[in-house]
Amino acid sequence: MKHLLRTAALIALGGLSACSTPGYRTLNPSCLDMAAQPKYQRDGHQDTTYIVAVLAGRSPQDAARLSFFNQAADDVAMPFAAPQVSVWGSFGAWGYRHRINAVLHSLHGGNTEAVAQRRLDLAGLIAGRVGAGGGADWQTGFLIHSLGDSYAHTNAVGEAYGGLYGHVFDGHWPDLVGNRQALYFDYVDALFAALEVDGASDREGLAAFKASLRATPDGDVSAVRSAILAMRDDIAPAPRLECEALADELTMRNVSRFLREVEAGFGRGRPVS
Repeated sequence: MKHLLRTAALIALGGLSACSTPGYRTLNPSCLDMAAQPKYQRDGHQDTTYIVAVLAGRSPQDAARLSFFNQAADDVAMPFAAPQVSVWGSFGAWGYRHRINAVLHSLHGGNTEAVAQRRLDLAGLIAGRVGAGGGADWQTGFLIHSLGDSYAHTNAVGEAYGGLYGHVFDGHWPDLVGNRQALYFDYVDALFAALEVDGASDREGLAAFKASLRATPDGDVSAVRSAILAMRDDIAPAPRLECEALADELTMRNVSRFLREVEAGFGRGRPVS
């Protein structure tokens, strides 16, 4: 039986590895050669973070770093993305699997009250880090990913999906911004408030960004994605990042330790190192 389980795990990992080339190498404009263009944009995490961070008064460089680290939670797939970790973590790494799914990707299975509290906790942690000089580190980027997923990874009645199956039975529907614009605007407002720099933010720009999305047809996912991409192109050129070096900052040991501390601080107002 152990041999069969080991074989099944290796087969599963082999299939996942074939799809695990880090997405930032082809999809993040801050990681591409000047002549190259990404195949498509990731609007919910990568591009929204860049737009909102710049509008909140952060520098394009810091916005790009936060955008990179936010998306890295999905891009660096084998150690950090929910689908991959859900497979290999089921073979003896349940604690790590729980932290990746329930904390990093906000798949905690809570009711609407728990969801609201999780959003408040995450927004507070982000504001605390940037206010204390944490700025654009990977920890803040991962917290922003968790905050975004605390909105996206909820079902039609506002309850969080659980860590066992995630939203597999609803497909990609929860992650598509155009399907739930009002919920997306709630996230944008929360992220803007957490990142806002007094005297440097652009609230009129934020209102214009949301107005451009409201002008798209209801439920038109492609139109919303195009509007977000257009705003990213207009707001500030994407600065070049040393993306491989940034990715090398992410280790399973450090991420696991950080997520453990984050979870321990939920609902307690405890600072996270």
